[in-house]
Amino acid sequence: MFSFFSLNKSILNSGLLEDMTDIHSHVLPGVDDGMCSMEESYHACEYLAKIGVKRMFLTPHIMEDLPDNYPNTLQKHFKAFIQDNLSGIEFCLAGEYMLDSGFSRQMEAGILTIGDKFVLVETSYMAAPPEMRSMLYELSVSGYCPLIAHPERYLYMTLGELTGLKRQKCKFQLNLMSLAGGYGKEVQKRAFFMLKNGLYDFVGSDIHDLCIYQQALSKIYLSKSEQERIRMLMNNNQQLW
Repeated sequence: MFSFFSLNKSILNSGLLEDMTDIHSHVLPGVDDGMCSMEESYHACEYLAKIGVKRMFLTPHIMEDLPDNYPNTLQKHFKAFIQDNLSGIEFCLAGEYMLDSGFSRQMEAGILTIGDKFVLVETSYMAAPPEMRSMLYELSVSGYCPLIAHPERYLYMTLGELTGLKRQKCKFQLNLMSLAGGYGKEVQKRAFFMLKNGLYDFVGSDIHDLCIYQQALSKIYLSKSEQERIRMLMNNNQQLW
């Protein structure tokens, strides 16, 4: 009798992580709820390089609750970070923007994009801000493309509402850890459903802690069709570098 694991392949043995461009990470130390120290970050980068990651967008949280996270300050942290990083990974600074009451001020300060025009955005996990659609519209008319981080985690949104955001030309980024059940079974179920139905455009690690990420990767098993869909997302990631 075949088991589930005999019919599906571990992501760690699939080749999907080889030459990866990670578009969502919290490896820049000391600026948000991600890595705390240079030592921790460098250790994580050594592991990521070992499993195949070649390029990373560093996307620290940018929100009203982190008043120091403006482009000029983050650039200083970024320069210090890359100076002694010997992992062999290439890095680029971007940001993960919370759609909150301070978002307009962040736009005025200058947006840290992924590629030329993509802006990684998130909302609260409890409810969308009342001005969410107007914020996304403001981004679009300013020449940016909203890239919504981990939409599978916003369980307050119906699939119809998510489809509506796609019709508004928003792009979606899958969190790999969602496939491992790291955010709960409902999020995992929605992530696989959205993957199967082609709702994602890109994929990222959203790594905050190395041990948690390692545990998550060890739990991700994918069918052939799921592997192919992830491979397509990985290829899309490459185009952003």
